Amino acid sequence: MKRLLLAPAVVCGLALGLSAPAHAQISLFSEPSMMKAVTQNDTATLKGLLLKGENPNQTDINGRTPLQIAIGAGNSEMVRLLLDGGAQVNRADKAGNTPLLAAAEAGDATVVDLLLKKGAKVDQDNREGLTPLMAAARGGRADIVDRLLKAGAKVDRADFTGRTALTWAQEGRNARVTTLLRGAGAK
Repeated sequence: MKRLLLAPAVVCGLALGLSAPAHAQISLFSEPSMMKAVTQNDTATLKGLLLKGENPNQTDINGRTPLQIAIGAGNSEMVRLLLDGGAQVNRADKAGNTPLLAAAEAGDATVVDLLLKKGAKVDQDNREGLTPLMAAARGGRADIVDRLLKAGAKVDRADFTGRTALTWAQEGRNARVTTLLRGAGAK
């Protein structure tokens, strides 16, 4: 038998013999259907949910949206559907990771392009000060570094450890990324 954690208001209501409203029961006892569709890589269900007007910006316990989960799964079709369905392109999770940062870390140039076209903030950093450019440089992704530089990424920003994109590229011994960054004025 599964153990369930209940919100204090529901627990108090149950203790008093009151029933929780139907919408509270659904949100407490089941995974939101859009999140489920994305985690199960079910594009057909996702399309149907978006057509019905379901919120594409719901979050999991870590604050991740369906968009971030689709990016992590490498499903560019779902990413496109979610963006067209109203997913917030700059919405960060609890760690401050944005969809663009996730795409840069995943090394998905197609998704990076989609996000930039939808207005992703190129220099939005996470709670560690890591930007998408730094993540792409750390991963040795010259194609993504080039796209981010062309989109206006600031080349000399530093994260909270003092590392810049150039530092990350040099630590990874990635000559191509290092050359791109130096060509963009990195010091």
